[in-house]
Amino acid sequence: MGQLITVEELPRYAPGELRLDSSSVGRSDFRLRIFRYGPSDIWVPPSDNFLVVVYRDGTTSMSRRVTGQWKQDQVGRGVTTLLTRAEPSNWHWKNDIEVTHFYIAPALMTKTASEAFDRDAEAIELHDLLKAEDPILTWINDQMVQEIAAGAPGGRLCYDALALQASVHILRKYAAVEFKMPCAQGRFRPAHARMIEDYIEQNIFRNITLEELANICHCSPVQFARKFRVHYGMRPHAYVLRRKVEHACQHLRKDRVALKEIALLAGFADQSHLNRVFRLHMNVTPAEYRRQMCGTTIDT
Repeated sequence: MGQLITVEELPRYAPGELRLDSSSVGRSDFRLRIFRYGPSDIWVPPSDNFLVVVYRDGTTSMSRRVTGQWKQDQVGRGVTTLLTRAEPSNWHWKNDIEVTHFYIAPALMTKTASEAFDRDAEAIELHDLLKAEDPILTWINDQMVQEIAAGAPGGRLCYDALALQASVHILRKYAAVEFKMPCAQGRFRPAHARMIEDYIEQNIFRNITLEELANICHCSPVQFARKFRVHYGMRPHAYVLRRKVEHACQHLRKDRVALKEIALLAGFADQSHLNRVFRLHMNVTPAEYRRQMCGTTIDT
């Protein structure tokens, strides 16, 4: 692979009339530029940024080759073309057009992917699409242009919000994301811990498997068990049993229902299983706990 060109070098290979530049908002990792082009036949070296082209004005037949065969389609307002980074490309069109270029830095896309999918992203590629009809990107483009042209107070904040919205939309719809394998050492990320705890609470009434919990964090059961013990100080099975006992305690304090029903509500196999585990954790039977807390004699 040859040297990657920068945003500033692109006009050398794709000369056109520059009509607007977002450099005034001071954001280099998501930059917007508007160009007016006449009919052209160009070759563009690989770029260090992802390129998204949003067509603003004019209609033309567009031919493009990135790898393999040429692709051809009719483009105009409302159409988006996507080009992944680090790929050379050939372009040929016959009519005047006005386009917006989004130049998106790989570091921004990686960071956004990690936050959006709650997993550490390692590599991102945009799909090779010559024509995608995307009203969302057209709308975002129009809003960004308006903010840049107005130069009003708070413009940077609005631009940042739109850049984030565009990045997430592109990642969801047009990108292939390769994620890093989760590390088996250390604690869970806070978001993963919340997901694990929520899943256990929502499924406390049934038998939860280690495989289910491991899938939440996209790791193997062995990796998950090691990480869980570091984070919570106990094995997953012990944690789930403790939460089942705590749920049983809540029912015993407030519900005047039979113990066999509470056993099922709290996720135990039967009343005998509830009695055995409850005594182990609380040093009393469920019936004794209920009498101590409520003075009730319902124990069947």
